[in-house]
Amino acid sequence: MKRSSGDNHSWFKYFLFTVVMLFMILPVLQGKFGLVDEKKLTGAFNTLKEPDFGEFKWKSWFEGTFQEDYNSRLEQHIGFRNSLVRVNNQLSYSIFRQANAEGVVIGKNNELFEIDYIREYLGQYYVGDTVWRDKAAKLKAVQDTLAGLGKTLVVIFEPGKGEFNSNLLPPNFANASKTISNYDFLSRQLKKSGVNVLDLNRYFISIKGKTEYPLFPQCGTHWSYYGAALAADSTLRYIESLKGIDLPDMKIVRNEILDTTRHPDYDIGLAMNLIFKIPHVKTANPVIQFKQDHTKTKPRVLIVGDSFYFNWLNNRIPAEAFSSCDFWYYNKNITRSDGSSPGEASGLDLHSEILGRDIIIIMITGRFIHSFAWGFDEQLYDLFYPGYRDPIEFFSNKIRIYSDEFQRMYKESVAMNISLPDRINQEAKFLFYEDAKNHPEKYTTKRDLVMIFELGIRGTPDWMDEIKRKAKINKISVDEQVRTDAEWIYKDKYEKNK
Repeated sequence: MKRSSGDNHSWFKYFLFTVVMLFMILPVLQGKFGLVDEKKLTGAFNTLKEPDFGEFKWKSWFEGTFQEDYNSRLEQHIGFRNSLVRVNNQLSYSIFRQANAEGVVIGKNNELFEIDYIREYLGQYYVGDTVWRDKAAKLKAVQDTLAGLGKTLVVIFEPGKGEFNSNLLPPNFANASKTISNYDFLSRQLKKSGVNVLDLNRYFISIKGKTEYPLFPQCGTHWSYYGAALAADSTLRYIESLKGIDLPDMKIVRNEILDTTRHPDYDIGLAMNLIFKIPHVKTANPVIQFKQDHTKTKPRVLIVGDSFYFNWLNNRIPAEAFSSCDFWYYNKNITRSDGSSPGEASGLDLHSEILGRDIIIIMITGRFIHSFAWGFDEQLYDLFYPGYRDPIEFFSNKIRIYSDEFQRMYKESVAMNISLPDRINQEAKFLFYEDAKNHPEKYTTKRDLVMIFELGIRGTPDWMDEIKRKAKINKISVDEQVRTDAEWIYKDKYEKNK
């Protein structure tokens, strides 16, 4: 007997209902019991606690914060979340050529970029001429002082992928106008001031397309291991020439093409959290040997830099070339040449650390030049030339170094249609004024107090109206009148009864 069409229809409804229920129930069971071992997502994430109704309060309910927080936690702890994120990311990449990883863009020929390298290259992160003139002058003074102590200071500009592969930028950046960048101005200013500079960025651009293997991986942000080896060889030869010494001879014995990608050659690809790996040009893994004998000099080295250094560390280049080499990652975490991590640089006596080295190297890639040396250059200058520090420049430097604050300044400068240096200066003045209110004991010089009075005047609309009226009567600029009034306040408050 044949099944009726009505029976077929009922069977299909039951089947569809079962499928829908499974889709609703399985994520709950997965979130509760972890039935399937999911592949973890790559990258930095804020880990939220599991949703908990025990934290319910009527106040947060009516404010809407409880619902918002509970929903955020629920989304992060839902079953199969990692897999669903990867499916969504894969669809975005495969269909729209869009990267869902924060700060990642896809260029021509599926070249992956971190957007910060591009913005730096185009000059969008430029922080102003004055900053770099001041830093160059200070570095030259420090270099001369170190030379008198038998120490050598070197600044190394690592290559940046934004400039190196500028021909592969996505259309919205390829068509953008380029202005002077932090690298453009600082590299010229350092050389003009006589600071020891090794410009590996220029070197990489000069040999682009002429090397046997890629200098940058297609899906990575750092130089390839092959590129890092060439850079290390150039660095060692530069140090030999600069100091007149003979370091252990570095030789690339052969280059191996591996079936698996060696980290970090695929680091941007990993951050995209896709289901399938992006097809990419393979990079070379150099096998390196050093010639060691009693005629070679192995100096004691300190390097302050960014993550480009780790390619050298992974190939044991610092361990073979130097007698000791400590690396201060972003001027914070210490890594020795054997890979051990003894702590943070802030806990060390800087004077002893510097005196115990033969060579001090600052190495930095384009992305981070706006935050140049992460305060290390200022610490060196204060070590040898202690004295007055302009508080506004002090806070400006902190803003440039602190990534989140710098990004906020950049976005606000664009929204307000003002220059990035002007926005940073505004914020630095605000931070200085607030700090002076909370810690007046830190600011007791006439210079600081007059600046504080100036900021107070400028921050008071009625007072500024009066200043403009007086400036017109006195036939001077508003800035001159502000300064005159601030100095009068200082004299009246601090010098009147002397």
